[in-house]
Amino acid sequence: MMANRKIFSLLFLLIGGLASTGPLFAAICRIAPDPAGDAAPRQTLPLKMFHNYLPVVEGRMGNSSQPRNFILDTGTSPSIINVSLANQLGLPTQSSALADIGQLIPTQTATIPELDLGPVRALSLPVQVENLSHLEVELGIPVAGILGLDVLSKSNFRMDFDKAVIEFGGVGPAGIPVQIDTLSAMAVAKVKIGGRTTRMLVDTGTDRVVLFGGNFADVSWLAPRSTSQRGRSMMNREMPVQVFSAPDIVLGERHFSKERAYLVPGSADPAFDGLLGVRALGFHGVSYELSCGTLFLLS
Repeated sequence: MMANRKIFSLLFLLIGGLASTGPLFAAICRIAPDPAGDAAPRQTLPLKMFHNYLPVVEGRMGNSSQPRNFILDTGTSPSIINVSLANQLGLPTQSSALADIGQLIPTQTATIPELDLGPVRALSLPVQVENLSHLEVELGIPVAGILGLDVLSKSNFRMDFDKAVIEFGGVGPAGIPVQIDTLSAMAVAKVKIGGRTTRMLVDTGTDRVVLFGGNFADVSWLAPRSTSQRGRSMMNREMPVQVFSAPDIVLGERHFSKERAYLVPGSADPAFDGLLGVRALGFHGVSYELSCGTLFLLS
């Protein structure tokens, strides 16, 4: 089993600028009853926002009343549990591999008997097991795990970064739509960067636009801004990084501009060409419509 995994470290480089033009793209999506919403009332949970883009919410494991902190990351699939918690729960594990910024690293897998997040209940949830202690140090809080769309897509939801809340229930579709692949639980958008069509993983776990250099035979169409630097993934792996400018990014008929975007030479992933941080293009959150399996970027 292999997870599609990415995420740049919160310590990584400097924040770039943003400008946008063009009309807001609205989508039409058929509304259907939400199974989670039928079983429980509409529910809103508070988010802890770190560095203005990384959402953390409290969830519970099994019958325990103890709340635990989970990072919400649309770019993670399957979800991840901290190795310290896996050991505490006595979960049996198996060897596996995980794709971290396009590079495979050894890891472990386990199954969580039950996880509750508001009205969402995930039973027998397959997860990756990773050491997340560096994130605990960086954020200054205990981190139980990282939850991806394999958990979140069990219900309609709206995640609002500015209001620091996630709302479950009939939130309704609006914004720029990105279809979710039901097998991988990943939302990959077609994005034009410098006139080149790319497949970008929609990602609440970073505030960057990042391309995997190994997915392109030639990157001369990019406009370099500086020599190579060093970056670090959320799995705490160091890697070379090049900075380039992206004056024309087209997504959902809207035009954006990033003064600083990033290229990781040699990294590659067959499912997508890079990462599209939700905050990188100025969106204030995401929502999900269960009836059509679609994630929406919210302006």
